[in-house]
Amino acid sequence: MIDMDDPKQRRDFLIHYARVNLKEAGRRREDRASSCVLIGWAAKARREAASIDVTPAQGDLFAE
Repeated sequence: MIDMDDPKQRRDFLIHYARVNLKEAGRRREDRASSCVLIGWAAKARREAASIDVTPAQGDLFAE
């Protein structure tokens, strides 16, 4: 089970989800509408994954 409250797990899931959507879009090339929707979902998942900060909060404690 994926803990969607954990940033690292959420980011990893979104990257996996984007890859699955891109692979499925490649398999559905003949059906352009479905392919375009899947590519859009993949792009949205990648943007969301890129916006998630996975650096540990503790890292700021010792920064000077």
